[in-house]
Amino acid sequence: MTRADFWCRVLGWLQIIGAAICGAAIWWLWEVILGWIEIDSGGFFTLLKWLIILFFTGPPFFSGLLTVVFANKVEQARQGFRENPHWALRVATALAGLWSAGVIGFAGVSVPALGVFAVLGLISAVIAIMGADWTADLLKPNEAQS
Repeated sequence: MTRADFWCRVLGWLQIIGAAICGAAIWWLWEVILGWIEIDSGGFFTLLKWLIILFFTGPPFFSGLLTVVFANKVEQARQGFRENPHWALRVATALAGLWSAGVIGFAGVSVPALGVFAVLGLISAVIAIMGADWTADLLKPNEAQS
C-alpha cells in the first residue's frame, strides 16, 4: 500500500486501540491488587482508579483520534483538494502527539513515556507538522519514466 492516508489511519487506530488496551490492563490490575479490599470510602477509590486510567490513556487516545481525523485531510490532499492548510487541526494533532510522547504536559502534568505510545505520538506530531499536502505526496507511487 502506498496511500499515506491509509497509514495515517493505521497510526491513529493503533494509538486508540493501544489506549483502550492500556486502560483495560490498568482496570484489571486495580481489581486484582485492590479489589479484595472492602473499604466504604464514598467512591474515592473508584474516582482515583478512573483518574489514573484517564491519565495514562487520555493522551494516546486523543492523539490517535486527531490522527484519524487528519487522515481525512491527507486523503483530500491526495485527491487534489489542496486549498486549505487546516492549521488548527495540524497544531492540535502535533500538540496531542507531543503530549502522548511525554514531550509536553498539560497544566504541568506530563504523561509518563510508555515506549510504543511515545514513538506513535512523535510520528503523529511529525505528520501534522509536515501537513496534509506533503504527507499525501510522501507515499505516492512512482511515476512511470519515459
